[in-house]
Amino acid sequence: MILDSRYNYPPEFYTNSHYALTAALDTAKAYERWRILDLGDFAPLEARYDALPYLNKEIMREHFPLGLVPHYRDLDEGLLRGEIDFTFTSGATGDRVVNIWDQNWWDRSEAASWKLNAHLAPLSYPQKEAMLASSLNVGVNCEEDLPVSARTAGNKLYLNEKTSTIQWQPRHLARMAKELIDFEPVLLTANPSLLARLAFWAMDEGVALYSPLAILFTYEFSSLIHLKAIRKVFSSTLISSYGTTETGFVLEECEKGLLHQNIDYCRIDFYPLKDRYGGPELGRIAVTTFGNPWNSILKFDTGDLVRLHPSADCPCGRNQGMIVQALEGRTTNASFTTAGDMVTTLALDKALASIPGIRDYQMEQHSAADYELKIMADTGNRNNPVTDRELLGAAQETMRRLYGRDGQFHIDLVSAILPGSAGKFRRSQVHFNVDWEGLFV
Repeated sequence: MILDSRYNYPPEFYTNSHYALTAALDTAKAYERWRILDLGDFAPLEARYDALPYLNKEIMREHFPLGLVPHYRDLDEGLLRGEIDFTFTSGATGDRVVNIWDQNWWDRSEAASWKLNAHLAPLSYPQKEAMLASSLNVGVNCEEDLPVSARTAGNKLYLNEKTSTIQWQPRHLARMAKELIDFEPVLLTANPSLLARLAFWAMDEGVALYSPLAILFTYEFSSLIHLKAIRKVFSSTLISSYGTTETGFVLEECEKGLLHQNIDYCRIDFYPLKDRYGGPELGRIAVTTFGNPWNSILKFDTGDLVRLHPSADCPCGRNQGMIVQALEGRTTNASFTTAGDMVTTLALDKALASIPGIRDYQMEQHSAADYELKIMADTGNRNNPVTDRELLGAAQETMRRLYGRDGQFHIDLVSAILPGSAGKFRRSQVHFNVDWEGLFV
């Protein structure tokens, strides 16, 4: 399965797909070894894409800096003119990669994605925007506290300059609350886990937070636990925006809760998991970008699992491009039942979100039947307190139902859940060898 036949694409999409494929193979050095695999112009376009391997970060590192740049472009000249720059992705050490950054193309991709949501479509681009993310993901980075002037660039205010939430003190949260009021952003773009920490603080302290028109979630998986907390303190429209540093804006959540493909700027090829692991509706995606003059991104494996919407019909009325029902987390963040069936991050999150009294969690699977779950309790829930014993008991039963009665579950209450080296929170992971490629058809 590549482009699922249930979805509709305009003629120009296929023109863009053909051009992106041929231009990458003809002009980018990183794809030299792929050319022999190409089935040629007389073969169906879908078959040509299907015959090629995935682009990944290892290949990008191997061929940096010129490997993805069309041979007719001069990298030094582009840097000198300020057309492009270098940027790091925020992955763990093994996943980090330096990218050639074209801000103008990125902005066009984002502006196009806004058309896929009724709350964003009427807005001119750009808008006054506050951003709450790890400084490893976006913005300024400093161990010292910076004044608001040093964290403001044009129409953007960066609420956080720290690399990790463990550096946050109550004064930082109070500062964020005040700056939202003073700045009055139209949009707030945020890591959901970071914004949830601000929301929990506001609930505990009885502080009212300024609500922008819309809150856009990006950078990481959105926990249902965190979304519930955010809804309690913000009246804003909540929108999920999915993309990567390499591919720009790929999917945007519409006002009806489904995610739509940004077809003017990317192609998405879908490859399902085997049936026992959740296929054929659950699978990986490979993204090809359109119109980026400096980066030939062809079949980039984002590493994430998506669940397809069963039809091309969305209540919002948009009926072009792939429609995604849910983002279910990274492939390598999946875990497994004692019987060997896959549990995505979303499946784990739904199960734990049903337990009252949890603010955050982290699950590690050490073997086929050995699980460790850390829970951060909702100590601020004074109106409906849950005892530690009740919380641990509910978590134990939930894990047994999800993973198997024959599993060994070690559950601990902790005062904090810490982010990884990339500043993001990894909800679940396994500590044994898994043939990840073998999970797919």
